[in-house]
Amino acid sequence: MTASNQTKNNGQAPAAPEEIPLPPPETEGSLANQAIPLGETILTIHAGEHPIYGIMQRSRAVTAQSDYYRLQFRGYARSDGTRWLPMEGDDSRFHAQYNLAWVRVDRPSKTVTFGPKNGVQCSPGLEGTGLDTYLFGNAIAWAKGVCPDFAIAPGLLTLGQASDEVRTQTHAFYASQAFQFEWQDPAQRNALYFKDKVSKLLGVWNKEAIREFGGEEMLQMLAGQDEARMALQYKLDLAENAQDSMRRALQKEKSTSLILTGVLILAALIGVWAVL
Repeated sequence: MTASNQTKNNGQAPAAPEEIPLPPPETEGSLANQAIPLGETILTIHAGEHPIYGIMQRSRAVTAQSDYYRLQFRGYARSDGTRWLPMEGDDSRFHAQYNLAWVRVDRPSKTVTFGPKNGVQCSPGLEGTGLDTYLFGNAIAWAKGVCPDFAIAPGLLTLGQASDEVRTQTHAFYASQAFQFEWQDPAQRNALYFKDKVSKLLGVWNKEAIREFGGEEMLQMLAGQDEARMALQYKLDLAENAQDSMRRALQKEKSTSLILTGVLILAALIGVWAVL
């Protein structure tokens, strides 16, 4: 008896194969603990009157289910042109809350989640520098290169009693990367940012304000500092030689004056004796 005949006789269609449920996404906390540093880059942040220098670290964790990519920044010093002012506190260390952005790729569901969950936040001394846009833009650019066709898990932001200015800046921050942005309540305390595909995001930042300081640039700067130091040392040597020459000339002049004074005194004494 064929399968079709058996179906007709029983009056029932064959049961569809049972779908295997997708595993839940791995948590960013467990992936962060597995992340291995990929390298560090010196960043120069030109925000305000004095540039800020710091270290940006990239790290990654790859499992059978997930691909996790994280960027973290810690400030080193601010330069006022004549001296270096070391960064302190949360500005100066790799932090679990401030100055970081991450991406979690979940392969079974083909979705991407951006973090931190409540948005990229800068430490107090780095607010308004554009660092948050740099970190978020780099995270998006990486995701576009790895999984452009994956869907994006919506992100929920809780702003609480934020000012109208903060709400406007938050909206603009996500809109600048091509996210759609919607308030979830009349008081505008909670917002959702979302997009259907990773490839539709932008991944941009102000490349004039924040620049990666490459190895060649570092060598050029060190070479320039050495040349400036050598030129300064040469001028110092010339000044010291001139001072030594002047000192010798003064000493010679002083000795000549003493001799002349002695001769004059002797001549005067001889004259006195001759009169007597």
